[in-house]
Amino acid sequence: MLLYLDLNCFNRPFNDQQQERIARETAAIFLILQRIVEGVDGLAWSAVLDFENSQHPLVDRRTEIARWAHRAVVNVALSEQVMSRARELTDAGVPALDAAHIAAAEAGACDRSLTCDGRLIRRARRIGLALRVQNPVEYLEEYPHG
Repeated sequence: MLLYLDLNCFNRPFNDQQQERIARETAAIFLILQRIVEGVDGLAWSAVLDFENSQHPLVDRRTEIARWAHRAVVNVALSEQVMSRARELTDAGVPALDAAHIAAAEAGACDRSLTCDGRLIRRARRIGLALRVQNPVEYLEEYPHG
């Protein structure tokens, strides 16, 4: 599977792991990242991820997350097509940055876009995207062995 992980997936391991949901999502993300390293799943990266990551105030986190770009098998540039699609999604009620991530995942022909943002998952389902937007835990429940 070709996966697009939005930045909250990459940041999840840095969150407070005392909460059960966060700990489960972190464990799922680590498994998915391992699958990417092993070549079971492919990683798509985008200029949108680069932009959002560059805004992070902590240099060590920015650096650690940016390293994943080198593992990407697809890298989506910020094209007019991506920007136009992001505007369509924004008009449908998706927040601008989330819309840009979804548009990049679509442009990269990803099989799944993974996020820990439950609100985004519900919005994506409501507007009927062809791209499946899922929580990492849900993805692993559906594809436990790749």
